[in-house]
Amino acid sequence: MINILLINFGCKLGMFKLLIKNNYFIYEFKQKINIFLLFKLNGVFISNGPGNPKKYIKYFNIILFFIYIKIPILSICLGHQITSIINMFEIFKLKNGHHGINHPICNINKKQIYLTSQNHNFNIKKNNYFNYANLFFSLFDKTLQNINSEIQPLICFQGHPEGCPGPNDLVITFKYYKNIYEK
Repeated sequence: MINILLINFGCKLGMFKLLIKNNYFIYEFKQKINIFLLFKLNGVFISNGPGNPKKYIKYFNIILFFIYIKIPILSICLGHQITSIINMFEIFKLKNGHHGINHPICNINKKQIYLTSQNHNFNIKKNNYFNYANLFFSLFDKTLQNINSEIQPLICFQGHPEGCPGPNDLVITFKYYKNIYEK
């Protein structure tokens, strides 16, 4: 079992399912970190969520602490943007946000194209201070889609990597229907 701390800004159900399927045990971050939990942690997951990443400034020092002690970090969408700000990237608002399940991105190093699910209005600009590895760019507008570091254990990705985005998130509808039917 891999123990991760979830900093949850609005994690989708599909993301939880993917983490559990990949044998992660999830501790959700509340307000304070129990020092004993730090000894159990294998990593930190910073989730997706809504809004402007600059509005989550109260979490910057917490995430910076994990970067400093070199606990592996995986950041998705809003988490990617927040982690990028901490790593001195400039954030900008997109003219047209990236929304939908067929957003094409390209891995420059492997010369591969992937279709991703995306739902955000902000993005990051490449900076000169970061050592890049495995760069992904949007094929719609050439925006940077990830940062991976060879120096620190960090993977950040702009899209949502769930294997089945969208439709499976509302499978709970069938449970609600069953509850009505059984009354």
